[in-house]
Amino acid sequence: MRAKDFIIEKRVGKLSADQKSTLNRSNKFATSNDRFYDLNRVMMATAGSDGVNIPELDTESWVGRSNLSQPYTKQEQDMVKKACKQVGTNITTVVNDASCEPGDTNKSSPVPSTKRKKWNG
Repeated sequence: MRAKDFIIEKRVGKLSADQKSTLNRSNKFATSNDRFYDLNRVMMATAGSDGVNIPELDTESWVGRSNLSQPYTKQEQDMVKKACKQVGTNITTVVNDASCEPGDTNKSSPVPSTKRKKWNG
C-alpha cells in the first residue's frame, strides 16, 4: 500500500461519508483571518457557557490582536524596543517595572523538606 492510497489531501474541504461517520459533533468556525485568536476566544466563551445562555465576555482581551513580549531584564526590554524600531513595528509598554510577589504570598513551605543535608566532618 502506498501513502497516496490512505493520505487524501487533494480534496479540500470535503469529507467522505466514512470520515463523517467517525466524527463526533464537529463544528467549523472562523470570524477573521486569525484562526488562533478566533479559537482562543470561542473556547474562552465556551468555558464560561452553560449551554443555555450566551456568556458575558469582553469583545477583546487586553492584548487584543497584538503580540506580547515579556522580557525578563531591562537589557532584553531595550533589545525588543530597538528591534521594533528597526522593523517599523509600533510598540506600547504596558508594564515598565520588573514583576514582584504580592505581599500576601506565602514564601515558606509548610511541609518540611524530605532532603536532609549530610555534613562530612
